[in-house]
Amino acid sequence: MSLLDIPYGDKAPEVVNTVIENPKGSRLKIEFERELGNFVLDRVHQTHLGSPSDYGFVPSTLDEDGDALDMLLISDDPMPMGLVVPTRVIGVMYMVDSGEVDNKLIGVPSDDKHYDDIKSLDDVAEHWKHAVKHYFEHYKDLKGDIVEIKGFAGFDEAKIIFEECVERYNEEFKK
Repeated sequence: MSLLDIPYGDKAPEVVNTVIENPKGSRLKIEFERELGNFVLDRVHQTHLGSPSDYGFVPSTLDEDGDALDMLLISDDPMPMGLVVPTRVIGVMYMVDSGEVDNKLIGVPSDDKHYDDIKSLDDVAEHWKHAVKHYFEHYKDLKGDIVEIKGFAGFDEAKIIFEECVERYNEEFKK
């Protein structure tokens, strides 16, 4: 079974599995490739910016850009690539990358007591949101791609995005 096809979790959409592709602080853009069944280095970001959060995907989903739904995981420590992290969803960042919708769910590790006080996106420091927005608006500057952050929203909107991505996945892969 591919990592892309493992279950998204029994408690979804409140808690979903996240497969880590890129650890916090890394300048590497690593993606899991379905055809190879492995992680592949897509590129090294050409700026000095390292990712402000762990970054991965929610398996058994398909976003509008043709990839699994992305997840920004708020954590203190970089998570190793390939780790499956049960993640409590708290919101979404709306993003358009080179004209394609590429939204990012936002969550915290569900079993980490350090994050019990984070119940919603309103509980996340404004500085974190500014850092994430800045990172994604500029991480492709030297490549010449345009990335637009359309804003942040809470769990109810994240749930809608998740459900659309599950439906799209089921239509594509459960024929």
